[in-house]
Amino acid sequence: MGRTRKDSRQGTVVEVVRSPDSAFDLFLNRRLDREHIHEDGLAQELCVRFGYCGEEYDQILLQLNKDGRVKLSF
Repeated sequence: MGRTRKDSRQGTVVEVVRSPDSAFDLFLNRRLDREHIHEDGLAQELCVRFGYCGEEYDQILLQLNKDGRVKLSF
């Protein structure tokens, strides 16, 4: 069984916060990593960089739309 990107980042915390202008800020281990990311760029970050694609990404987006933030722990 192969390891995914998520498996290789154990102990990492990614937090995504929706800003008032509907862009997103991404924090990596509580440090600002990327800011003012538009939704299409967020999909790129979360899928390609962290391995959250498809239904996982859709669930993250639903939570962001509901709560304005989501925290992902590996």
